[in-house]
Amino acid sequence: MWSDIMRVLALLLAVKAACVLLVSSLTGTVAVNNSGRWWGIVNVAASGNLLTNSKNVQLALDPSLALLSRRQRKLIRLNPGILHAIAAGLHTAIKECKWQFRNRRWNCPTIHSPNVFGKIVNRGCRETAFVFAITSAGVTHAVARSCSEGAIESCTCDYRRRGPGGPDWHWGGCSDNVDFGRMFGREFVDSSERGRDLRYLTNLHNNEAGRMTVASEMQQECKCHGMSGSCTVRTCWMRLPSFRVVGDYLKDRFDGASRVVYANKGSNRASHRADPRHLEPENPAHKLPSARDLVYFEKSPNFCSYNAKTGTHGTSGRTCNSSSPALDGCELLCCGRGYKTRMEQVTERCHCTFHWCCHVSCLNCTSTQTVHQCL
Repeated sequence: MWSDIMRVLALLLAVKAACVLLVSSLTGTVAVNNSGRWWGIVNVAASGNLLTNSKNVQLALDPSLALLSRRQRKLIRLNPGILHAIAAGLHTAIKECKWQFRNRRWNCPTIHSPNVFGKIVNRGCRETAFVFAITSAGVTHAVARSCSEGAIESCTCDYRRRGPGGPDWHWGGCSDNVDFGRMFGREFVDSSERGRDLRYLTNLHNNEAGRMTVASEMQQECKCHGMSGSCTVRTCWMRLPSFRVVGDYLKDRFDGASRVVYANKGSNRASHRADPRHLEPENPAHKLPSARDLVYFEKSPNFCSYNAKTGTHGTSGRTCNSSSPALDGCELLCCGRGYKTRMEQVTERCHCTFHWCCHVSCLNCTSTQTVHQCL
């Protein structure tokens, strides 16, 4: 009798597990989502938390190791100095995210916890797509720049471009190593993704979109050589774009993001592997998203009001522009709830003067400004 009871319990557990897997495959969600957990290292990047090796090279952040996968910890130890670049890239990405969405209902809020961006990461909306793309781009950008600055032991400048490039210029100098940045970013960032469902595919796609944006916006810079300041010959190299350029591009992709569904074309018998599962537009009339497009699979939540379940903060108390008909205007930002107006004394530096050599002196000017806040 006892054995019969155990068999029934085992059967019930198996049915429950199958149901969870079925729901996950249909909704693109998983029971446990560790995507982006490594972002938490940005909150513990303090000088007192650094580990060093025998050469006094900083390797890893002690309290944050639990936030990283085994693969990520190995990559950090194999590339001494790279952790600083990762943390710097995350700081830059978060700052850019907040700037790009400063006038939106969702203004890229962050919290001081391992889940830096809050519950929005557990969704599959446009905002989630932007977060993954901008953080992936931040790591690639920072690592590529750190390579050319000599801050990472395992990489240097990109010296592959050498020799004549044109009739009056040649390759030289120190090009930013964006290829190493993309390679490391792919191994480090993508290794935190698990599963083969819709969420997994969209996260990987958006991660790669961020990296590709950095690489595709590289610019050629040149320095002139010649007598008396002439430009007889130029030496040129490839330089990373400013991260504002990357942020602007990804923001444009956010506004035109593609809503996608999961597609599986069957199996590849020759290789005995499943055919690569891929993304297709939810609307068959739309074209396939390109590698640099952002993709999402569910509608964004209502960002107007506070909701603990979805992690939205609402727009109450946000500053708005009463004269603007755009998204930063009080009508749209306050979601029709209205706004209150108050007068505020603001002190700013003004009438600045440069003194040779070498400092700037300014006066403090106080003015009264009108401030509008959402109810």
